[in-house]
Amino acid sequence: MLDETAAALARAFVANPLHVAAFGPGRLDRNRAFFRIGLGLMGGTKLVLFDDVHVRGFVHWIDAPSCRTAPWSKLVTLPRLAAAVGPGAAWRVVTWLTEWERHDPSAPHVHLGPIGVDPAAQRRGLGQVLMRHYCERLDRDRVTGYLETDRPENVRFYERFGFQTEKEIDVLGVRNFLMRRG
Repeated sequence: MLDETAAALARAFVANPLHVAAFGPGRLDRNRAFFRIGLGLMGGTKLVLFDDVHVRGFVHWIDAPSCRTAPWSKLVTLPRLAAAVGPGAAWRVVTWLTEWERHDPSAPHVHLGPIGVDPAAQRRGLGQVLMRHYCERLDRDRVTGYLETDRPENVRFYERFGFQTEKEIDVLGVRNFLMRRG
């Protein structure tokens, strides 16, 4: 399901401001390659929602400090990423992820991301279903949740699940909201 999940996430994120800043407008090909590589590297919990035929949604979370990428892993991944999305886009991705990591809380937390629903399946409550699974994990283990978003409209969505913006930063010229729950 790796290819189809990467394609669904690419469609979900292609218009996100950070993805546009990193890959260019409408670059489904680069977004798909980014997610294909990224999904293969992710540890932690991954849940996929699908209908009889297609992947419709995806959520990933991981406990800190495993959410931070080891420097050697970035070095090993960079040539593969550069070959897939181009050297300039690969460098922008590294810049973006490094900036996010710089703000990652030092306290224990469960880091969310990515979470996405294929545009063909949006407005059906699937994002809420994915978030409920994540929040159930937070509540069960009484741990703090943490996420980043580059879409102001997502802030309200996450607030409905108890998240609060703790900081706003600019990454690649895009406003990002760093949010915490618990």
